[in-house]
Amino acid sequence: MITATRYQVDTSQLRVPAAGLLLGGLVLAHLPSGVGIPCPLRSATGVPCPFCGLTTSVRAVGGGHLSTSLRAAPLGLVAVAVALLTLFGAVPRTLRLPLPVVAVGLGAEWIFELARYHLI
Repeated sequence: MITATRYQVDTSQLRVPAAGLLLGGLVLAHLPSGVGIPCPLRSATGVPCPFCGLTTSVRAVGGGHLSTSLRAAPLGLVAVAVALLTLFGAVPRTLRLPLPVVAVGLGAEWIFELARYHLI
């Protein structure tokens, strides 16, 4: 029987980073829009990486703008949801995701970003 390799995450160490992500989104929502980390790949090549738009997306959620968050990067809304679940202990201590699911999710986000920047 063939089984897919799983990506395993120990979520017990993620409460502080989850709180940082949520707090950062709330703080960024009240700062001027030019504040953020430029993507090295996009800066060097003009091609966005799969994580382009995550800061904008999390910032939009922090400001209560869910539709803006989805337009910037759907993965950002997922990150905020997972951070909230992690912070409140609703995520299992060990999270095991099949590697193909992780790869397809990141691939879908990258295709979304390439389309958003009109590269495909």
